[in-house]
Parts: sequence; structure tokens; C-alpha cells
Amino acid sequence: MSVDFPNDELEPLLEQLTLAGLDPAEWERLRTLIADDPAAQRRYLEAIHLREGLSYLLSHEPLGTGDASNDLSAAEPAATIVEEASPRDLRSLRSGRDAPRSWIPSWAAAAGVAFVAGAAAVAFYQQGWGPLLARNEQEAPRTVAPVAASPIPLLQETQLGKISGMSLDASAEGLAPSMQVGQMLRCGEVVQLPVGFMRVQLDGGPELLVEGPAEFSLVGDESVFVRSGRLSAKGGQRLLLQTPLLTAECLDASVSFEASDDDSASIYVAEGVVTLMTTPQEQVESEKLRVLHSGEGIVAEPNGDDDALRTTARGPLTHVITEWSDIEQRLSPYQQLVLGDRPLAYWPLYRVRKNRRVLDLTQNGHDGLPIGNWPTELDGDEQADDSGRGVYFNGESYIEPDRKPPVKLQNGFAIEGWARPEGPAAYQAIFTSRWVLESYTPNQQCFGMTLYAGDTNRWEFWTGLGKRGEFWNVMEAPREIERKDWSHVVGVFTPTEAAAPGFMRGVGRLYVNGEEVLQMEQEVSLTDFDWPARIGAAEFVPRYLTSWLFKGYLSDVALYGYPLEPQRIKEHYQVGQPTVTPKTSGLQPSSPWLLASLGRRSAP
Repeated sequence: MSVDFPNDELEPLLEQLTLAGLDPAEWERLRTLIADDPAAQRRYLEAIHLREGLSYLLSHEPLGTGDASNDLSAAEPAATIVEEASPRDLRSLRSGRDAPRSWIPSWAAAAGVAFVAGAAAVAFYQQGWGPLLARNEQEAPRTVAPVAASPIPLLQETQLGKISGMSLDASAEGLAPSMQVGQMLRCGEVVQLPVGFMRVQLDGGPELLVEGPAEFSLVGDESVFVRSGRLSAKGGQRLLLQTPLLTAECLDASVSFEASDDDSASIYVAEGVVTLMTTPQEQVESEKLRVLHSGEGIVAEPNGDDDALRTTARGPLTHVITEWSDIEQRLSPYQQLVLGDRPLAYWPLYRVRKNRRVLDLTQNGHDGLPIGNWPTELDGDEQADDSGRGVYFNGESYIEPDRKPPVKLQNGFAIEGWARPEGPAAYQAIFTSRWVLESYTPNQQCFGMTLYAGDTNRWEFWTGLGKRGEFWNVMEAPREIERKDWSHVVGVFTPTEAAAPGFMRGVGRLYVNGEEVLQMEQEVSLTDFDWPARIGAAEFVPRYLTSWLFKGYLSDVALYGYPLEPQRIKEHYQVGQPTVTPKTSGLQPSSPWLLASLGRRSAP
């Protein structure tokens, strides 16, 4: 529970911190007020977590029981929320008295007693607030209690780790707000993962694999607070895992862990040494329980009303995933085949929705963002075709990664995707990474690459010649597109020799449904700059602001930093041919996809 303070200065300062921030003089006064008061220090941490929650609440629509990708345009204006919350309401929220439940952010439970008293102490330790835990395993009993120290303003701004991997369903359905691979995690930032898997790399060395439903927060370079969920951890010399019930100090250890709020906590040690303690609570110090070594585990549960824990020995937590490769084994055979060929980026585009990140399955961090008129209410499975494959593009939207994958044309490349365009013949992009300088002038220059359906109803592959006044290298398949069927389309550039400085000669090849349909010697420019990569559209150029958007279905788009061999292309086609499968495919969607952008012969 929270504590009321007789000090008339503390609460107004914390309220100001929560709503607006403090100036230097106010920070100094707050530092003085909490320096020698452990209870006040807990209130400070409670306030900065409320500040974090308000920041999210004022800029996002509160989560309901429906689609996790709520349309932000329908959210209640922030000004209305602020007006309805008086300073008295905010004090009640922070103290837990008469708090209207609808006002509390969905993650607020993680800033409760166990988090504030326990995780706060760990945060103090990690951020230089004084030694709280003895590192010598032989010391007993251990106690964990807040100590007098000088606080660090806005502790939650400290970045302690990053997301290094996500499963398809975690990216598409499991996070609100949407998160992406490579995103930094801040101190005290609470992550809620309803489904799927997330890999987290802590700055202090340890790596975590978290399985949803889970709720956790990084509170130090080597410290994690887990309110609920399953996780495994390895790497690093030291890791402190904390739940509302149990604190585990792991030394050179690989562990499996499961927490269920304040109901139970289980841990199994595969390697290393783990010291178990009770998590410090309000006015209750931590108590050492026991030391576990390799091959040992326990489950801890409350023991009645005396605040004691009952521990029982147990074996391995076989249901907890310990290796990322085990997660990849749950992918479809086609997805595993593509990943095995080491693409720079691979966008399955599983259940693409507005305001949701589109996962790059390689975990290289080229996650995309849907742009344009993406539906917000349409279920992801309803976007797939009758076989449960791909995602539907309505001709008014596309996908763009925050940064384009780094292709070195000196090494060659390949673009691959499955497509089923709709409507009359028109330029419809699968994937583009290209740019045109001084378009429609005698000095125009064309750079990059394009794979798309052309206006003659044929698949086309373009590369940039890059010479002033020159057009693209254009390759057009000899046969028309069967628009009612899925097509596997691949464009490959294989370098042969350096040409003039800044240029490379090579051979372009176009493959349709596993067969080479066209080959052409060509020269490409090695010039590269920060033009976009797009799935389902090309870059904007004068006269053509619609960017040749794709209409129809796209699936499994991948970009490789080398030329794919003909036999591998044939194998990809054979394994990835559409098959009728249930739409509720969970971790094994029929075939995820990536989309590409377009080019235009008459409008470079």
C-alpha cells in the first residue's frame, strides 16, 4: 500500500512532476526531501511510473477487450481526460484510495507494492543509489531495504536493453502500443505481451526469452521485474529476477522462470548458482530462502496469512522455451526455407493492420509500418485469400520499413515475392528500392531496383543504369500474368565485372514460378543514398503521386544480398505453392509475405 506523508511539500512536488515536470530548483528540493526517507523514495518511484502511464494514456486510446490495434483517431481527446482528472483524483490514484478503475492504465498493476518496494530497491542499486544486495553467496541472512541516497531525475528515461527478436503473432497481435525489433526499453517501462514470444537483450549482458501472456519491466542493466509470465534467461555474469513473491540472484546461470502475480513463482537452474530471497514489501525486509545449483528448482507459494513463503522442490520447467531456434522451428516449412537462405529482410506480413508494425522475420530490424488507408476493423484472417495466404492490398496503402536493407550491388542481389494482382493491367509494385533524379528532364538518372506487374499484364524487373539522360534496364516476361492465380516472382542481378568507376556490369534474370523466363546483360550504378524501400508502392515522383500502388494479394517478400541460385528459386516455388490450410494458423501462418514497390516505363 502507499503511504501518506505529513510533509506539505512532497505531494505537491510529486504532483507537479507527474503532470508537468520540475525546474532545477524544484528538483533540488525534491532531492532533499527524499534523501533520508525510504518511504518518500518509494513515493518518488511511484510518481514517475504514474507519469509514464499518463504520457501513454494521453497519446493513445485506452485498450479495450477487442482488437489490440484500436484506431487512434477514435480516441478521446487528451484535453478532455486532463479536465476530468483533478489534482485530488491524481492523489487518490497514486495512493490507491477510491481510484476510479477506468482511469488506471492497463499496466499500472506492475507499479504496485511489490514493484515499488522491491523493484525500486533494485533500481536504486543499479543506478548508483547504494548497495542493496550483498553479492557474496555465503552471506546469510540477506536483507534488501531502501537506503538514503540522491535520486536521479526521471529515472525511467534510462535505457537498459532492447528488443532483439519477436515472433509473428507477438508482432501482429501481442503488443499495445506496437513495438518493433531493435526498440530500446527504458527503466521501469512495463511491457505487456498477451501472445507470442519476445527476445530481450539487457545492456548488462543477460538475454531473456519471454512468452506471453506476460508482463515485465527492466529495472536495471541486469535486473528484471516479472509480474506474470514465462521466461528463460542466460548470458551475463549476474541477473536479478524479481516477482511480487520471489527475488532470484543468478550468477553465471541459465534459468527457466514462471511467475503468476503474487500467487506463485517457479524457477529451475540449468547452469550456475541462484540465491533465492523473498521480495521486499512495505515495511517487510527481504529474507534469504535457499541457494540453488545446476539441476535444482523450486516452486514458491504464499503460506497462509503470515507473509511466509512455502517452497517445494521441483524438476525442469519443460514448458518454458530456452532457445530462439525452438521458436523458429514453429514456423511454416516455407518460412524456415527462406530464413535458411539468409535474406537481408523477409516480411511475412502476417495479419497486417493499421498502427501495427510489420515484422521482418530475419530479426535484422527492418520492421515496416503500414501507410495509407489500411483497414482498422477487418480481422487479419479476413484479409487473406481463400487459402489463408497473404494479405490484401486495396490500392490505397503500402508498407515501408524505417530503414532500407543494405544492398551492395557489387555482391549482387535477389528480390522474391508471391503476388496475385487484381483489376485491369497497370503498374503494381511488389517491392521497390529506387529513386529518380531530375525526372522527365534530359539529365534524369535512375537508381535502384523494382519488381512489379506492368501495364502490359506482364511481370517486370527493372534496375537503375544511373547515367544522365538514360532510362532503366527493363526486363519484361514474355507471357501474360494469370491474374486469378498466385505467381512466384524473382528478380536476380549477378555481377560479372567492374565497369567505369561507380558502375558494375552483370546479368539480370527474371524468374516466374520457378523457371527463368528472361536473361539480359546490363550495367547498373553503384550510387546509393537514403532512398526508401517500399512494399506495394514506389517513391513519389512528379505527375504520379499515387506511386503505382498494388491492388490484390501479396505474400512472402524477401530481399537477399546475393544472387539466389536457380535451384534454390525452384525449391522456393515448389515448397511455397499455395495450399488450402485453416486460417487460424497461430504461429504457423500458411505463408507470410512481403510487398514491394513499383516502377513505371513511361514515368521513371
